[in-house]
Amino acid sequence: MQKKYLKAISALMCTAMCVSLAACGSGGGSDEGGSGSGSSGSGGLEIAYNLTTDDFSVFEDIINDFSEETGIDVTIYNGGDDYESAMKTRMSSGDLPDMWVTHGWSLIRYSEYMMDLSDQEWVSNIDPGLKEVITNDNGELFILPITQAVVAIMYNKDVLTQAGVDATQIRTWDDFAAACQSVLDNTDAAPIEMCLGDGYDSYSLECIWPTLYSNEDVASNQADALKDGSFDWEANGTEGFQMIADWYNAGFLNEDYVSCQKDDVCQAMANGEGAFSLYSTEMIPSVLAYNESANIGILPVPASSDDGASYFGIGEGNFSCFGIWKDTKYEDECKQLLEYLAQPEIAVQITRIDGGIPALSTIELESTDQAAYTANAYSEAQTQFEGDLCYDNFFDREYLPSGMWSVMADAVATLLADGDPEGSMDAAVTAVADNYNDLMGN
Repeated sequence: MQKKYLKAISALMCTAMCVSLAACGSGGGSDEGGSGSGSSGSGGLEIAYNLTTDDFSVFEDIINDFSEETGIDVTIYNGGDDYESAMKTRMSSGDLPDMWVTHGWSLIRYSEYMMDLSDQEWVSNIDPGLKEVITNDNGELFILPITQAVVAIMYNKDVLTQAGVDATQIRTWDDFAAACQSVLDNTDAAPIEMCLGDGYDSYSLECIWPTLYSNEDVASNQADALKDGSFDWEANGTEGFQMIADWYNAGFLNEDYVSCQKDDVCQAMANGEGAFSLYSTEMIPSVLAYNESANIGILPVPASSDDGASYFGIGEGNFSCFGIWKDTKYEDECKQLLEYLAQPEIAVQITRIDGGIPALSTIELESTDQAAYTANAYSEAQTQFEGDLCYDNFFDREYLPSGMWSVMADAVATLLADGDPEGSMDAAVTAVADNYNDLMGN
C-alpha cells in the first residue's frame, strides 16, 4: 500500500503548503461545452476542465493570458456534471483532449493514456506525501498537482468547546461516539451533520472503511482482497454500516438528514448547528462562505482500536491537477502550459479556485485566502496528532473498482432513508456487494 507514518514524513509539515471527490466528483453546475481561448499561434491544443462555478472565468483568464504570452491556441472543454462520463467515453473512443483534469484518478483510471512527467522541473516541488500517492511502482508520475484534498472529519471548535470535548483526545471511534454524546447532552447542535443528497454521504464510508479494512495498522487487513476482487462484502461488510446505524440510533444525526443538501450541511457547520461532518477538506471554503468567522478544525479519522493510528486520506485536488495525453500532437505546447500553470503566481490563483491545500512548496498564500485557512487547519491537526498518523490514497480510488462512488452514497441512503437502519442493513450491504462483484467481473 502507498502510505507512510508521520514519523517518516516529517518533511510534510515543513513545506509551505502543509497538504480532494471524489473524492471523485465533477464540478458543480450544468453548463457544458467548449470555450475558445488564445490567438493564432504555433499550435492549437484542447484542455478539458471540470468546474462550472463562477470561478471558471478565472481559469479562462489564466488560459487567455497564456495564449497571449505564447501565441499558442488553447480550447477549453468544460464537461460540467457530465465530465466523468464524457472522459470515459473519450477514453473508449481514443479521442482524448491534449490535456485534462484528472479529478483524483491520474494513476488508477488515466495513467495508461497519459504522458510520464516525472522528469519535469516542477516535480521537485511536489509535497512528498502526495507525490508518493500519485507515483506508480515504476516511478512514473502523470500530473502537475497544484492542490490536494484530504479525507477527514471537519468540526466546529466552538461547539466542541461548549460540549467540553477536546478534539485532540479523539483517537478511536469509541472516543468519537463519546464526543458525539457530549455534544448531544450539552449543546443544541447535531453531533453529526449528514445528508442523503449530492452524493455527500459517500464520504462517511470513505472515512470509515479504511479504518476497518485497508490501513496498515488493521489487524485483519484486507487491502489485497479488496484489490483482487476476493473481498466478501456479505461476510465482512456489515461493520461500517453498523457504525452509522449506531449513530442514528443514538440520535447523533441532524434531524433533516434525509432532505438536506451539502450546502445545508456547510451552513450548519458554519453557524454552529452541527459539530462534526465526515467529508474532505474541500468543504471548508464552502463553510467559510456562509460564515467567514466560523471556527473550523480538521480531525483525522479515528482508529478502530486503541493500538491503531489516526488516518488521513490524501488525494489529488478535483479542479487543479493536469496531465497530458501521451498521443497528443502538441507535446511541447502542453508541457509549456504545465510550466506556466506551475508558476507560483499562477498556481496560487488555481489554488484559490479549487480551495484545496497547496501541493507545491512554491505556492505562498496570503493569510486572508480561504485556502490558507484550510492549509493551516490541516497543519495544526498534523502537529496535534504527530506520531499517531497514517496516510493513504482515497479509499475508493485505491481499493474499489472505478464507478462505486455513487454506489456508496446510494448504500448509505438505503440504510438511513426509511428510518430503520437495522432493517435496511442487508439491503445496503447487498447493494455494495453486487456492484463490487459486477465491476470486478466476479
